[in-house]
Amino acid sequence: MKKVLLLSLGLVMGFSAFAQNRVVKAEKAAKATAVKKAVGNDISTEVSVLDYSSQARQSVVSNRWANFEESETMWTYYDLQSNFQVSNRMYQLNDGSVAVAATMSHEDNQTVSDRGTGYNFSAYGEMNFAGMPEVREEANATGADVRTGWPTIAPYGATGEILVNHGHADGLCYYTREVAGEGTWDGPHAIPNPQGLDGQQYAFSLSWPRVATSGANNEIVHVFSAAQYNVSADEIVNAMFYSRFDGETWSTQWAPLFDTEEHMGTYSADDYSVAANGDVVAVVYSTVFHGHVVMYKSTDNGLTWERNIVWENPFYGCDWETDECSLTGENPVYSPVHNTVAVGPDGVVHVAVSSFPYVHTELGNTFSYYYGRTAEGIAYWNDTREEPIATFQLWVDDPENEGYVLHSGDSINFCGWIPFYENIMDFNNDMVYHGDDYIYAMYTTGSSFPALSVDTEGNLALAYSTPDTYRTYNGQYYYRSVAMSYKAANEEGWHVAVETVMDDFIHTMDEAIFVNAAPKASTANEFWFSYIADATPGLFWGSAPTQTSATANTVYAFKISSDKLSIEEPVANDVVYNIFPNPATDFVNISSSMEADATITFTNLAGQTVKVVNQRLTAGDTSININDLTSGVYFCTVNANGFNHTTKVVVK
Repeated sequence: MKKVLLLSLGLVMGFSAFAQNRVVKAEKAAKATAVKKAVGNDISTEVSVLDYSSQARQSVVSNRWANFEESETMWTYYDLQSNFQVSNRMYQLNDGSVAVAATMSHEDNQTVSDRGTGYNFSAYGEMNFAGMPEVREEANATGADVRTGWPTIAPYGATGEILVNHGHADGLCYYTREVAGEGTWDGPHAIPNPQGLDGQQYAFSLSWPRVATSGANNEIVHVFSAAQYNVSADEIVNAMFYSRFDGETWSTQWAPLFDTEEHMGTYSADDYSVAANGDVVAVVYSTVFHGHVVMYKSTDNGLTWERNIVWENPFYGCDWETDECSLTGENPVYSPVHNTVAVGPDGVVHVAVSSFPYVHTELGNTFSYYYGRTAEGIAYWNDTREEPIATFQLWVDDPENEGYVLHSGDSINFCGWIPFYENIMDFNNDMVYHGDDYIYAMYTTGSSFPALSVDTEGNLALAYSTPDTYRTYNGQYYYRSVAMSYKAANEEGWHVAVETVMDDFIHTMDEAIFVNAAPKASTANEFWFSYIADATPGLFWGSAPTQTSATANTVYAFKISSDKLSIEEPVANDVVYNIFPNPATDFVNISSSMEADATITFTNLAGQTVKVVNQRLTAGDTSININDLTSGVYFCTVNANGFNHTTKVVVK
């Protein structure tokens, strides 16, 4: 097993400069029509772990670590799981049982006439998924088998579950059953489309649902969705809706965004995720370019909502085509991308948002976007904080230090970034796949698809998709892996994962995206996640010649204990918050929030200790002489107040 180096702070300048692409801004459409860039030879027939022609496929269970288990749950050729982030496709019951859903098709073409809900179930917290499903769940229902997509699931009632998707002749449909994982689904039933809402001008048909349930027995159902209406060939109207079921009747209204007139034209399909715990329900909306990241919270099962701004867009309300206020200048703006939400047992709402840097320097619909180590990071926020996220930027441009430096080493406001692999000095921006493929073109340039889970004690775990510098596709592009972070309920900062969950020969040629979580874990310090993986970067969706041959995708589920996630010392965010300059020559400054006795250790890339300094840190900056170090790369570890804080330092 390869070793992945934990660093609590430092990325270094020099190997992490921006790469830039100029593209035409495209509104997110109802369905993808963009195509995938050719990235090399088709190797899909060479890498299948399972025999996908077999009629007796079984889930393969892996128990690689003492506190980690993984299982295959289903497979699909259809890999466009979402227009944007994917959420609400897993849940965990109080007895530990877990359900996983995904859009599934076993046709190796884009007709996908068999498209529907792939589903699997593992009982009582064990890794005991059934064999991978051969047909969609809609075939196991009391009503007619209908073609669907975008499934979303939640517990329902004391022992049951609810499945919602779009595929009904005119909008959303739902299915229920009294015992989760057992028996025939009752459905499909239609969720009513909006009728007679104030100011409604168009015949909206609901799509792209997210479901959560609240109340003592999960009896209240909350479905957030979007709808599009083609006014003309040149104009599409996007609108956001909220449907609530109280056990007897459905009520469909505008989304809570209605009060600020953001329910139309600001957000679009799959821009939202929802979570619930007890009587508390929370929904988060985020969108590139146009709007704020907002979280609406209800403490009365969706009857009333309170608005919270998670991140405030500095160019909010600007028209790219006509308003000079939309011009960003030459410096990138770190805009939101994917979001995820979880509600703790104490009612606190936790949000994580991945970032997307772009510049818009002239009027019109063109912009430049960036990718690489300086252009990424997953920000964290919760509703006990009085202020919104100040920035998504992990780095700041610091000319005095001759390049980019880490923005505060901030494990309080950031919960994820590209892991510090041992070969990170060889990181190559050009090997981050950023083709013109739908989803990949802009939205997976760095760490992305975050998924949050909170346990019964308020501990948090985060899984996300991120480039893996150890694994490459044909030597051209980094595959994406699933990395982990962890935050204990009694700690302010996050632990960065010491290993990716894909560190196994089975995943040697796997590209992992569309990470999802069971947002409410029923066991302390044990969390469940899923992701979808295949052998080729990009999606099988479009009309380019390279997309004539599909690759089978596997949906994996895994559970992981915090014992696996937090084996390293926590980040010393209460003492040390920066080490600069970087690169350095004769000295480094250690910025501290308080006075503390510290041991400062410098090690080289071979792991050899080359310098140890015992120093009393002052509140502010303390200077450490390093003129006895030769030019090179070192790890500077500060041990103070019971914490370890490590930064990679370049000495010139």
